[in-house]
Formats: sequence, C-alpha cells, structure tokens
Amino acid sequence: MIKRVSLGKEVVVLAKNEVGVLSKVASALADRGINMTALSAQAAGGVALMNFTVDEHLRACDLLRKKKFSVEENPVLILEVENKPGVLRQITRKLASARIDILNVYGSTPAPYGVCTLVLSTSSNTRALVVLKRGK
Repeated sequence: MIKRVSLGKEVVVLAKNEVGVLSKVASALADRGINMTALSAQAAGGVALMNFTVDEHLRACDLLRKKKFSVEENPVLILEVENKPGVLRQITRKLASARIDILNVYGSTPAPYGVCTLVLSTSSNTRALVVLKRGK
C-alpha cells in the first residue's frame, strides 16, 4: 500500500485573501516550469493559506519571495501510496499506535488506482518515517 516514504519540505504561502491569489501563485510557478505535486488551500478571516509540495522546492521559494509573497518552509513526510480504500486507515493506525500526532495531511490523486501523493506533518516526522517504513 505504501510505495515510498521520505522526508521533504512543503512551501507555505500566506496572503491576503482576494480573488485570484491562488492563480497568481500557480501562474508564477507554472511560468518557470515548476510543478505542484500536492496542494491544500483555504481561506479564513481574510487570509489565504496555501500549503503545497513542488518538484523544485528551492527555486519555488526563491521565486515566490521575489514576487513578494510571504513564504515559509516546513518539514513534512512525503508518501507515495496506492490510490485505493484503506490506505489512509493503514497509515493513520500505524502512527496512532506509535503515539505520533498528525498535524496536517493533504494530497493529490491520479487516475483511478494509480499512485497518489500524501503529505503529512506530524509531531515527529523522523519517528513517523521509521514507523511507516517498517512493514511497507
């Protein structure tokens, strides 16, 4: 079920919530050939929060900072998993059994039954990596 798990970085962009802000971020990346591999975006209280992974992390952060976006980087786990029922249950049970708290999770899904990407931020990404690599 879990094909691959590794430590990685996510890009976090905070911006004033206004029409088109996600489009501006996505366009800046696309114009430079940088691909978003997983995305979570929401708005509350006039603030837009975008968490995502990309194929060229450092270039993406530099580019968005030059475009005057507020950019942060967070350590995350990046998992490639099968896109089928029960995968998320398997992952969350393993982490819960090891008493590792999941702080954030998001992902992307491909065509049915292909490999999808899950991005997790936990209370201990290093311990979570070990737990999830056991019995892959």
